[in-house]
Amino acid sequence: MTAARDIDRPTDEPWGLSLVRALVLASAALLGAWPLAGGAALVTAAASAALAVLLARLVMARRLRAVVGAGLGLTLAVLALPLARWIAESTGVWGFLSSRLTLVVSDAALFGGLIGGAVFAVRCLAIRNRAWSVLEAAGVIGAVAHLFARHRELMINRPRWLSDWALTQGLDPQVLLQALGVIAAAAAVMLALRRERPLKLALTLILLLLVGAGVYWLLEDQRIAVDTSPTAGLTGEDKDGDGKPDDPNSGGGGGAGDSLGDGSGGGNPPPPRPVALALFHAEHEPQGGLYYFRQQVLSRFDGTRLSIDESGQFDQDVIRQFPVDGPLDAAPSHDPSFFKRVPTTMFLLVDHPQPLALTASIEVRPHHNPAPRRFVAAYDAVSLALSAPTSRLVGRGSIPDDWSPQKAEHYLAHPDDPRYAALADELARDVDPRFAGDPLMVAYAIKRYLEKEGFYTRKERHLGDDPTGSFLFGSMRGYCVHFAHSAANLFRSQGIAARVAVGYAVDAWTRGAGSAVLILGDRAHAWPEIHIAGVGWVPFDIYPEQSDEPPPRFVDQSLESLLGELARDDPTGGRGDPDGKWAIPWARIGWSLVGLVGVLILGGFSVKLGRLAAAAARPEAHRLQFAATLDRFSDLGLGRRRDETRERHAERLAEWAPSLAPLTRVHLRMALGRPRDDDAQAVYDLSRAVRREYRARMPGWKRALGSLNPFGWWFTR
Repeated sequence: MTAARDIDRPTDEPWGLSLVRALVLASAALLGAWPLAGGAALVTAAASAALAVLLARLVMARRLRAVVGAGLGLTLAVLALPLARWIAESTGVWGFLSSRLTLVVSDAALFGGLIGGAVFAVRCLAIRNRAWSVLEAAGVIGAVAHLFARHRELMINRPRWLSDWALTQGLDPQVLLQALGVIAAAAAVMLALRRERPLKLALTLILLLLVGAGVYWLLEDQRIAVDTSPTAGLTGEDKDGDGKPDDPNSGGGGGAGDSLGDGSGGGNPPPPRPVALALFHAEHEPQGGLYYFRQQVLSRFDGTRLSIDESGQFDQDVIRQFPVDGPLDAAPSHDPSFFKRVPTTMFLLVDHPQPLALTASIEVRPHHNPAPRRFVAAYDAVSLALSAPTSRLVGRGSIPDDWSPQKAEHYLAHPDDPRYAALADELARDVDPRFAGDPLMVAYAIKRYLEKEGFYTRKERHLGDDPTGSFLFGSMRGYCVHFAHSAANLFRSQGIAARVAVGYAVDAWTRGAGSAVLILGDRAHAWPEIHIAGVGWVPFDIYPEQSDEPPPRFVDQSLESLLGELARDDPTGGRGDPDGKWAIPWARIGWSLVGLVGVLILGGFSVKLGRLAAAAARPEAHRLQFAATLDRFSDLGLGRRRDETRERHAERLAEWAPSLAPLTRVHLRMALGRPRDDDAQAVYDLSRAVRREYRARMPGWKRALGSLNPFGWWFTR
């Protein structure tokens, strides 16, 4: 029975709607294939999608079974791949066409066959069952999402052709993509329509666009938040429910380049997302080739591991709050003669629990945020970067005389496992006798041991009560947090004040030629710091010689430059003249659409009232009387259906207007040329009777809604 009904029901979709559907699906095919194909393949993909829509309508109108049509379409899609491969590899084709033309034909066959076959199959099914239109709608939205997927993860410079054009016009690419998403959603909803008149189709589209525009305007100023992974404890997220940030030493943190976050390895890491941008106000080349952007320090030993000190008595040289009303200064702890002042402006692209700045920041102050949709925070920072040579640091102690016993104990606390001191003592004995007992030289000996014996990998986890000991006295395979905590514990066992800094380490050679430094999420890092008396806290990073990690990826220079120009308050991102740009007049376009809708509504009411006035002025005109009577029901969606006779329509409305049936018979008698002498008066009297019955039997709220419908008369037949 189902198969019989499937055969007997031909498509009744108007050609106008079919053409709109063909245009929408052709556009979706073009957008979906854009990142994958060249010019000829794109044209073929769009043309095959449009042709498949029209061809499906023709074959289904000839009562082809939907299952057969879907099978034919899927067969074509499946055969597209071997056909394209045969064209590309066939010696006969290569002998007939040039190499370039052969590849063009191969791509065209692949995309044309795949897209055309898939569209034909789904269209055949959707013609018989509207539920299959959901796949068409999903295809439209998916094509738009696929084209602009490269814009995710804060890669606002992708796709470049769209972002560059938008920025030259002073537009935010994200806003433009939101608008395109609204249009795609409206087009996708339209694919579910059928048997609609052109005016109703146009009104539906306008309504969808207005609703979408309303949603767009409501969300226009909403920033798309990006989750930050708990690499190296940067986010301060509480995964364990203990109210404390995840400790990176627990094996749950990532470390530099750890996109997995748990150090378990496996899988291909996603592209690194930008998390912050630093604008240098003066040229600065770091010692060792790394920019250390510190955010937090771990200095409190809780009996198991190092964590953030919450007492406020220590680490007072670290600024923990974002500046709001004025500048914030760190407690003095560095001798400026050993450091270079480096002023920067920081722009955060994702939320951070504490201000991020070049080690070590001594002052932060508020800064105007030039792009609130892009940057979550902006502030100026003054940092001290070590500039003195190593020779000036030798011969100094680690614990200053003015430190209290409690402070010295805080920075020297370490596990009571005797293996730490034993290993550190053994390494200290290898120091050149001329520098025996010198804290800096002992620290160098420990550093060299960890670099030579350790193996950097993200595929090892170290758990238990002492994960640092598991690493140091076990396989010595781990990532940055393991090396940093091992070094800090060994330093402390030798009387060297130490702590672990958490932030990002950016390779100087990966940055561009400008003053901007883009900080990517995969540069999350943890490194030890040691204190030198009379100097201050100094980064003392560990660089393992053995590693199974690939080299760091290059920073996208286009994105770095774009964000740098946005940070400099250039809305075009350096793509155009910010003062002489041509901007799309969105407000004018919006008001024009509102005006157009207003004109349509006003015109609809004018026609509606005109039909009522004409019927009142000419009581003898039976067509006007009959049409004005039916308009009331059309206003409520009770108009005559396309496949319904006038008599059946009158029977269907007998509940509300019993007099409509005799009125219809008299009207048909007059319209068919066999009127009686009193038919004109009968039409007038019956029309008045139908109107009285309409007012008496139809609920008042329905009649009120009908009076507000300006286009009901269009559906009167």
